[in-house]
Amino acid sequence: MKFKSIIISFVSALITIFLVSGSYAIYAETTKPNYYTFRNPSSPLLIVQAQYHRAMNDYFNDKLSMLIELIDKSDDFYKSVDFNSPKDATLSNYAVKCGEKNVSTYCVSMTAMDIYLAYVDTLNKMKGYLPMENLPANPTADNLLGQKSSRDLKIDKEYGESKITMEATISAYDEFRMAYPVHKKYVTTLKGILKYRTALEKLRNQVLRFPGKFIDATSAECK
Repeated sequence: MKFKSIIISFVSALITIFLVSGSYAIYAETTKPNYYTFRNPSSPLLIVQAQYHRAMNDYFNDKLSMLIELIDKSDDFYKSVDFNSPKDATLSNYAVKCGEKNVSTYCVSMTAMDIYLAYVDTLNKMKGYLPMENLPANPTADNLLGQKSSRDLKIDKEYGESKITMEATISAYDEFRMAYPVHKKYVTTLKGILKYRTALEKLRNQVLRFPGKFIDATSAECK
């Protein structure tokens, strides 16, 4: 009876694991990443900044993962439509032309620019709100205006700094996109050289076992 209850518990555990894993897999496959969580202009600037930079970081990490997976999957990766920029793509239709899996620098940079412009729009709207954080218990008009002026100066600085960061990240992505296939080929070549060196070392050790000099082809004596 005890053994039977153990078996039932074990089977129940397996069913539970299967259901949880299955539901997680379905959730993971159907959930689309949201890179626009920062679009709340009434939030404090530090929170909006953190949300934006985290979103942009997640976006590029996702694209790098897609890029590596595509290149590792086939030696003919460069023929894939997802590796190359789509033809006839424009500012109005690039999202449709690129899709979600394209890893060309053009498509990646266009979506990154869209995220950045959404961030700029949020910062612009934020200037219409009075900052309510870090205020005294009974704030005066001067307190509010001073806080707003200080916050707006930070926003003006953020415009340029976030743009520079985005452009540098796009440039780094483009360099990685070109360098990773070369790196893979280099690693393959290096492995081949190491195998050749190992084989040559084994051959050398075998040759050293041969006698240094044979007296005659018909002689059994050697030195």
